[in-house]
Amino acid sequence: MSEQRIATLDLLRGIAAFSVAISHYFMLNSTEWPGAQAVSILSVEVFFVLSGFVLAPQIIFCCRDARPINLFIFLSRRWMRTIPPFAMALAAISIVTGQLFNHDFFRYLLYAQNFFAQHNTHDYFPVAWSLSIEEWFYVVFPFLAVVCTVALRRNNARFHAMVAVGFILTITAVRTVFGSFENWDEVTRRVVVFRIDSIAYGFLLYVLISRYNRDSMRIPRYVAVAFALIAFVGCSIFAFYVAKLAISDTAVVSQSVYPFSSELFGMSTILAFYMLQFVADRSRGLSSIFVFMGRISYSVYLFHLIIIMFLRPHLQTLPYAVQLLIYIGCLVAFSSVFYRYFERQILAARPTYKSAADGSVRTRLAKVTSYLPAMSPAASRSVQSEQTP
Repeated sequence: MSEQRIATLDLLRGIAAFSVAISHYFMLNSTEWPGAQAVSILSVEVFFVLSGFVLAPQIIFCCRDARPINLFIFLSRRWMRTIPPFAMALAAISIVTGQLFNHDFFRYLLYAQNFFAQHNTHDYFPVAWSLSIEEWFYVVFPFLAVVCTVALRRNNARFHAMVAVGFILTITAVRTVFGSFENWDEVTRRVVVFRIDSIAYGFLLYVLISRYNRDSMRIPRYVAVAFALIAFVGCSIFAFYVAKLAISDTAVVSQSVYPFSSELFGMSTILAFYMLQFVADRSRGLSSIFVFMGRISYSVYLFHLIIIMFLRPHLQTLPYAVQLLIYIGCLVAFSSVFYRYFERQILAARPTYKSAADGSVRTRLAKVTSYLPAMSPAASRSVQSEQTP
C-alpha cells in the first residue's frame, strides 16, 4: 500500500474534526453561537462521505478479487485502525464519568448503543454514534458488494454505482417507513439502521469520478475547479439552512430532507478539496501540514470531550479567545503524541492484501485507483493510503 496521500483530503478531515471539537466547546460552555450544532452535525456528515470515498478503491479491489481472504483483511485493517483508539477513549471517559464496565459501557464497546434506537441509559460518550455507523458499514456494505459482484457476475464502474444506489435507496426506504420525527435527532438521525447509507454516498462519488475520468470531454482544469467550488458554496448554504431547521423538533420537512442535503454537502465538499490537490502539490511544507492534520483528526474527534472536561474548570475566568487557543493547543499536543506512540504502531502492524495469480496486489490496486482523474501525479495512487477517521 502506498504511503502517499491526498493532502487536501487530509486537510478536510482535520477541518471537520476541529469543527466538531470547537463547536462542542461552545455548546458545553453554554456560549451563544446559534450555528454551533449545525456546524457540528454537518462536519460529521463530511466524515461519513469521506470514509466511503477513500475506502472505495479497497472495496472495489475486494469485489474484483472476490476471495474471502481479502475481504477479511479489509475488515482487519479497518478494525485495527479504528477500534483500539476508540477503546482507549471510551475507557478514559468511562473512568472520568464513573461509567466503566456498566451496561452502557459494553453497548458502546460493541457499537450497539444506537443500532435500532438509542439503547443507552446515559449517553455519556455522544460522539460514539457516528463511529457505530462507520463500523457497521465496514461489515455490511463490502460484503454486500462482493456478494452482488459474484452472484451477478458484473464488475465495472456502472455496476458498482448501481450497488451503491440500491443500498442508499433501501436504507432510505427503511428510514422513511420506520423512522420517527418525534425526537428525530436521537431516534432517527443518529441510529445505525437509518443512517448507514451515509458512507455509501462517498463510495458513489468515487465511482462517478472514475466514470467521468474515462468518459469526460477533457474540460480544462480551471473549469472543473470553478464548477466544484460553486457547487460547494451552493450545497453548503442549502445544507446549513436545512440543518438549522432540522434540529428543531417541529421541522418535519427539513428532517426528511436533511439526509440528502447533508450528504450532498459532503460530496460537494470532498469534490472541491480533491480538485484543489494541485495547490498542495506545489508546496512540500503545506502538504506536510495538511497530512499532519489528517493523521491527528481521529484522536481529536475521540478525545476532545475529555479534554474539555479537564480544561473547563480551569479556563472559565479567561477571555474566550484565550480559552480556545489553550484548548486547541492541548488537542493538537495530545493528538500528536497519541498518533505517534499509539496509532502509528498499530497501523504499521496491519496485514496486507494477498496477491492473486493474475498479478500483484500493487498492480491490481493500481488498476482500481486508475479510475481517478489525474488531478496530480500522486492523486490516483494516494487514495490507496487509508485516510480514514
